[in-house]
Amino acid sequence: MRRRYGEVYKDFEDINYSAACRLSAACIVSPKNAQEVSTAIKILSEAGTKFAVRSGGHNYIPGFGSIDEGGVLISLSSLNSTELSEDKKTAKIGPGSRWQAVYEALVPEGLVVIGGRVGPVGVGGLMLGGGLNYFATQRGLAFDNVKSYEVVLADGSIVTASADNEYSDLYKGLRGGASNFGIVTSYELYTYPVGDFYVDARAYNPNQTSDFLHAFGKYQDEGQSDPLSSVTADIRIVQLLETGPTILLLYNKPVQQAQAFDAFYSLESYQPILPAFNGSLLDILALTGSRFSTGEVRTYGETFSHKADVDLMIELYDIFTEETKNLPADASAVWVPNAIPASVATLGKQHGGNLLGLEEIPQQCESPIHFHDLFLAGTDNVPLGYEWYITWTDPTQDTAILDLSQRITQRCTEAAKAKDLLLPYLFMNTAGKTQKVLASYGAENVEFIKTTAAKYDPEQAFQKLQNGGFLIRDL
Repeated sequence: MRRRYGEVYKDFEDINYSAACRLSAACIVSPKNAQEVSTAIKILSEAGTKFAVRSGGHNYIPGFGSIDEGGVLISLSSLNSTELSEDKKTAKIGPGSRWQAVYEALVPEGLVVIGGRVGPVGVGGLMLGGGLNYFATQRGLAFDNVKSYEVVLADGSIVTASADNEYSDLYKGLRGGASNFGIVTSYELYTYPVGDFYVDARAYNPNQTSDFLHAFGKYQDEGQSDPLSSVTADIRIVQLLETGPTILLLYNKPVQQAQAFDAFYSLESYQPILPAFNGSLLDILALTGSRFSTGEVRTYGETFSHKADVDLMIELYDIFTEETKNLPADASAVWVPNAIPASVATLGKQHGGNLLGLEEIPQQCESPIHFHDLFLAGTDNVPLGYEWYITWTDPTQDTAILDLSQRITQRCTEAAKAKDLLLPYLFMNTAGKTQKVLASYGAENVEFIKTTAAKYDPEQAFQKLQNGGFLIRDL
């Protein structure tokens, strides 16, 4: 059967964003509703068969959304509907949908849900990992805006978990606890009014990198206090060539210029990637790229976070450039500082709380945001953190790239620790293969995840049979 339907099978296999994650499962199941997910998980549990669950396939760790010939891949791509409630206050969204499709359904209604910043990213993985977004200073992380989850448990039960029903502990667990409890088959998200944005995309020269990072720090100190503002930055290195910093400035209101971005306006020179304009969220998605497949490009990155400090930012970037100066000929590296306001932690608490253990202080998280075709032709592109990643095509370099990545993380975290600026939090959406994400949430939250998983999966099917993920079995 696999030979007969080889092309269809290959299409399913190639959905994974990173070529390194395209493993050949013995079987691929694509359920069309929660009942079919229930049937699949009951059969797999009873047979003791290993499985992996994939929504959009954007995670770049092999085995987290893929599995080899010893197991079954449950692809949620057919669970891709977006259903607006009659009163338009919520929308039910399938985990296999892409954010592009979600916004195309809602933005014409003058509404938005809090989700991904790049259209091709899948709903499920982003929502379970936290979900940094364009509205974070106003609304918090994506999963802080979930009204309820429809979940298939290991025994096949289909339940709805919300903050005020009998499954309130499961609801809380899913806000940070990832795939330790069951398979989410629908997210009921709150909707919010949305209009046009001010959009300004700029590129700077490589010799402006230090000034750019100072401007980034100033924005975090001052401009970020305006909840309508957000920035996304990156710096790319191709072998020994640094292409210079790029920045996407977004203001959630149509204006001529936003005072929140004065730190970037004050830099002496820049190259407009396109003239600044006022446009919709759909215009922003068109700008940041709609391509998902990266051909044979392999991608891997890691993450860490620290208290905001400009001198440390520069030191960390210097470490990154030093470590990536001898990349293979086909490789490139991208350094992405993410400014995360204290309000993200505050809003998380106001929305019912989550398990991340974020501190209510300005922070930075270093990890990758994928900008696809916008700034980095041919590639993709909470605390102050780093979203950095490496792309390459030669599979013989996989081990070397993984070793390099872990060395970068080690050196950067040691540098932050030496200045007493390191924070424990690791951003699940961009964490690396061996990083202990759940442990970074703190002992109390870890214990809650363990207790909740034991309650809803007493036979430990999701621990024993699930191929990969940030699971309590790895703590």
